Amino acid sequence: MDVAAYLTRIGAARPAAPTSSSLTALHRAHVRSVPFEDYDIHTGVTISLEPDALERKIVHRRRGGYCYELNGLFGTLLRELGFAVTLVAAFSLDDDGARGPDLDHLRLLVDAVDGSWIVDVGNGARWPEPVPRRPGVHGRVQVYSDGGVWWTTERRGDGRWERGWAWTPQPQDLADFAERNRYQQYDPGSDFVGRRFAALATPTGRISLVNGVFSELAHGTRTERELSPAEEWALLADRFGIVLDRPWAERVPQLASC
Repeated sequence: MDVAAYLTRIGAARPAAPTSSSLTALHRAHVRSVPFEDYDIHTGVTISLEPDALERKIVHRRRGGYCYELNGLFGTLLRELGFAVTLVAAFSLDDDGARGPDLDHLRLLVDAVDGSWIVDVGNGARWPEPVPRRPGVHGRVQVYSDGGVWWTTERRGDGRWERGWAWTPQPQDLADFAERNRYQQYDPGSDFVGRRFAALATPTGRISLVNGVFSELAHGTRTERELSPAEEWALLADRFGIVLDRPWAERVPQLASC
């Protein structure tokens, strides 16, 4: 991995040591620089989880990606910088205990020299910083653990708590997500297939683009507007740094949480 190029891509300095404060700085820089996005799916480009392909796309072509890509590559960077990193398979877990498909999301467990953390730069730009790996309320995220299963809930702008991803600490390799990665790209049941999506954290909140509707949350106030295809193309480059080399295919939108 070209560590120097990756750090330049996210606008971060190389940390002197793998500390919690340096992890926080790297996480914050990443979610403000590398968008969560799925436009490859809609432009007919196959998403590869091979490390070299991820580095070419995210670092050198300055694109974004979704959870397998972003957390997969960020985990490699953190290892290069001296952090201990475990990839875990996350899944949805309903209030009644119903469990969604395994490997539906990739999350990172990271150990710094002075603390243990849950890291997720592939969560739709919803986590501006790492979350302490211990049960309790940590800002807008609450962490739970019961019987070997961990999960989080996240406080939304209206004050309600919404259940997030669950996982067990069983280590995974990035290759373990290959089959689910194919599902997310091609299966009609995948949320990504029917939804063009991009999101990026900002110093004052978050911006997102869903099927041509642009939303911006700044200082707690949300604005929204619908874009023409030409406006969407231009805004992708201007606000998200996503420069496409081919147009997307229009599909019938699916309802999906974003």
